[in-house]
Amino acid sequence: MPSSTLDDLVDAYARVSSRNRLMLNAFASIAQQFRQQGITSIVLKGADVISRLYGVRGSRPIADVDLLVHESDLPAIDRLLGNLGFTQQIDGNPSYASSEQGLSLDLITSFWYLDNRELGDLWTRARTRTFGHTTISCLDTADLLIYLTAYAVIHRGHLSAAFAQDMKLLIEKEPPDWSAVIARTKRARLEMPLLHGLSHVRKLFSSIVIPDSVLVALFPENRKEQRLAWLLRKLVTTEPLPEIGHLLLFLTQPGRNKLAWLMQRLYPSTVFLSYRYGSVGLSMPWKARLLRVYHLTEAGLLLSGRVLRRLTAASAEPLP
Repeated sequence: MPSSTLDDLVDAYARVSSRNRLMLNAFASIAQQFRQQGITSIVLKGADVISRLYGVRGSRPIADVDLLVHESDLPAIDRLLGNLGFTQQIDGNPSYASSEQGLSLDLITSFWYLDNRELGDLWTRARTRTFGHTTISCLDTADLLIYLTAYAVIHRGHLSAAFAQDMKLLIEKEPPDWSAVIARTKRARLEMPLLHGLSHVRKLFSSIVIPDSVLVALFPENRKEQRLAWLLRKLVTTEPLPEIGHLLLFLTQPGRNKLAWLMQRLYPSTVFLSYRYGSVGLSMPWKARLLRVYHLTEAGLLLSGRVLRRLTAASAEPLP
């Protein structure tokens, strides 16, 4: 390998490592203050896996810190972060950033595939571990495996290299209880997304242990599941398809939930409007809603074209 290439790799690693270190150190301070204020949270995605599975901070970039929090804690979190110099960002979720600390926080209060009881069970199963000079909560192994896979396959609609590597390290370093994975996946009706994601990981890394019995347990049992599995094979690949997650989130909603999910997106709450559109969402919610319907319609037409091109360009595998 040319020395210039090695130098570039070393420089890239150093930049990622330095940024991750600053971000995670800043978050450790925030996590400690959360604990002092009695605010509970669960660390998600990159900020969890980089310190939990990789061990080397420069091996995987992270853009922000994602947290699952209780909705009832949002006012206290807003006050605390405001006092620390964070400013609220315009986003679909409560989101805060501090240029001084080099840290962005993205907060969610639920997982789209869990009801309130199941979400409570997930909080109960959460484990704690040391993080810097404090203690944080994180998902248990089975919940983490399901969340990472569902997020990659449905929410992002992209089988990225980072997802595959995260899963490889998780299965190798924290061998999951596969019976728990299957049971929770079936309760959440995520069989096809998990089958698609796990099949991809096993194909890439034949050495990791994903038993045949796990994939068999997730295999389609009816025509509806067969069609969804076919669609995921066509649309969710290593080549990203912009905004495909919106379609997949709709398609994977169980039964009558589809209509409720669609209405919630077309006519969201004023709280969501304030997070998404800032002051306009609060002062003129009718205007924000009209603009939202217009933009969603426009985005839906663009997405339809992308999906059609992907499906027609894909190999001729018949629809089940």
